[in-house]
Amino acid sequence: MVIACCRLPGKQIEVEKYRMSKLVTIRRASGCDAETLGVVGPAAYAATYHYLWNDCVALAHQLNTFSKSAFLALLQRPDTRVWVAEIAGEIVGFLTMIVNSKNPITHDTSGAEIPRIYLLPGSQKMGIGVQLLNTAQEHAIELKLTHMWLDVMESATAARSAYYKWGFSEIGRKDFPHKVKADLSKMIVLSIKLNAKGNRTFM
Repeated sequence: MVIACCRLPGKQIEVEKYRMSKLVTIRRASGCDAETLGVVGPAAYAATYHYLWNDCVALAHQLNTFSKSAFLALLQRPDTRVWVAEIAGEIVGFLTMIVNSKNPITHDTSGAEIPRIYLLPGSQKMGIGVQLLNTAQEHAIELKLTHMWLDVMESATAARSAYYKWGFSEIGRKDFPHKVKADLSKMIVLSIKLNAKGNRTFM
């Protein structure tokens, strides 16, 4: 399915994306989704972060962490949640959450880590990432967790700007654990507090 046609003039693309955004469904993933996620995951990652790598073998190993078997293993973990975003029944993105994951900066285990949130290129800038985060936030509050945290590549300026806009704050920095270009290895750790009584919805 084509989410947005690149041949359309700019304004028509925006209109089409707005129309398609109204068809978005967010739901919990199951083992039946692993095969599709094993296609969407590598495609979304490669489109977003291909510039980090100058070693094709290392990139291949990284893409393998988005494989069908990797998602199946993830879905079997009791501390892990996976949500998918669909447009007209087609998966276009996903978010993973690990409950009570140890924060690498504060060492707090009362929060939820968001290790991965990825969208296919044609489904970006449609508010889908926000919908995924809102769903994860609601679940984290139900579990009485105190915060959500994630890390993002320092070079991913668009993603960082979005997280800051949504209320995340920088709490520290670390290195990406795999071999990428030396000047692109830094990561920023972000966190947002959760409040069951008044936590705002991401916008």
